[in-house]
Amino acid sequence: MRREHDVAALIDILRDPARNHATHDEAVCQLGRLRDHAVEPLVGLLREDDARVRGRAAAALGRVGGKAIKALRPLLDDPDEAVRAGAVLALGLTRNTRAVRPLVRALEDADPDVRRKAAVGLGWLANDYAVPALVEALEDPADSVREAAQAALNKIDAAG
Repeated sequence: MRREHDVAALIDILRDPARNHATHDEAVCQLGRLRDHAVEPLVGLLREDDARVRGRAAAALGRVGGKAIKALRPLLDDPDEAVRAGAVLALGLTRNTRAVRPLVRALEDADPDVRRKAAVGLGWLANDYAVPALVEALEDPADSVREAAQAALNKIDAAG
C-alpha cells in the first residue's frame, strides 16, 4: 500500500505546474526507482493534454526499463517535439535492445533535437543494427545531429 501512495504523490508532483524543474526531475527519478509499481500510472499520464506532463512521464518511464518501451513508442508521433525528444531519450534510457528500431525511426524526425537525442540513445544502446542509419545521419543538415551520430558510432565501435 505504501508504494501506491508514493506513486500517487509523485504523479501529483508531475502534474503540478507550480513545481520547479528540479522537483519534477526528482519525482521522475523516484518514479523510475519504483519500477513496476509506477508503469500503469505513468502510462496514464501519457494521455494528458499538457505536453510537459507527457514529457515528464516519458522520462520516468525510461528509467523503469524495458517494460516501458511499448508505452513510449506512440510518443514518437506526438505533435509536440519536446514530447518526442523526451520519448527518444527515455527509449535510450531503457538500455533495452527493443528500443533500437524506434530510435532508428526517430533519426528521420522533422525536429533536429529529436534526431540528435535519437542518436544519443542509439549510442547508449551500442547496437550494430543502428550503424547504417547512424552513418546516414552523418549527412544530417544539423551539426548537433552529425556530432551525436559520430559519437554513437564511436561507442558502437568501442563496444564491438
